[in-house]
Amino acid sequence: MDTDDFGSHVGEAAAATPEDAPAPWADPERAGGASDGTRQANWRLLASGAASLSHEELVGLVLGGAARGDRVMGVARRIVRRHGLEGMGRLGPRQWRSERGVGPAAAARLTAVFELGRRLYLRDADDRPRISSPRDAWRQVRHLGRARKEHLVGLYLDAQNALAHRETVSVGSLNTTRTHPREILHPAVVHLALGFILAHNHPSGCPDPSTEDVEFTRSIRRAGELMGIELYDHLIVTGRGYTSLRERGLL
Repeated sequence: MDTDDFGSHVGEAAAATPEDAPAPWADPERAGGASDGTRQANWRLLASGAASLSHEELVGLVLGGAARGDRVMGVARRIVRRHGLEGMGRLGPRQWRSERGVGPAAAARLTAVFELGRRLYLRDADDRPRISSPRDAWRQVRHLGRARKEHLVGLYLDAQNALAHRETVSVGSLNTTRTHPREILHPAVVHLALGFILAHNHPSGCPDPSTEDVEFTRSIRRAGELMGIELYDHLIVTGRGYTSLRERGLL
């Protein structure tokens, strides 16, 4: 592997109060034909935030006046069970309109909601840094050079070498960091990383990896291989720069 390029191998708003909300939402008696289910969903959203609602309740709120009485939540429940969250995200206005109980206005609202979510996701994905070399990785952890204790940090990358997750795995004593492989590999599994990079600092300022550093790195590499998750590199960070174990041929 080219040491300068990991290449294909690497890698609520605050909850509103009823006083803040528009009058029809703040006063259930003025909520028109809303059912008890949608009224309760309105109040819970305002009191506890959107994350407290189920998929069915969120869809029901977007449907709004598309159906009267208890039909709203029934329509929402049927749609969620039929398509699931990901499937709903792929529906266009015509597909929404073909759903029984969904009129043109509701179809437009639902399409708009999922499009906004898609754009937000794509924006966040585009903003993630790409890490294709040891220097790219060092730029993400260079602040460790100022730390007085050893910090072990994992940079977890997706198939495009984008940073999917960063985690401080452990903080050790002044001159050593020890941790179990499962603590390092667990974030890789959770965030579906294809590979990862480790970095830890030497508060002493010495950029050279110790024998313990090399043995630890190789044990983590072997553990990752068993799970199909590759360790691309391990950086030693100091206030003056970094050392790549891969560039040194020690990985």
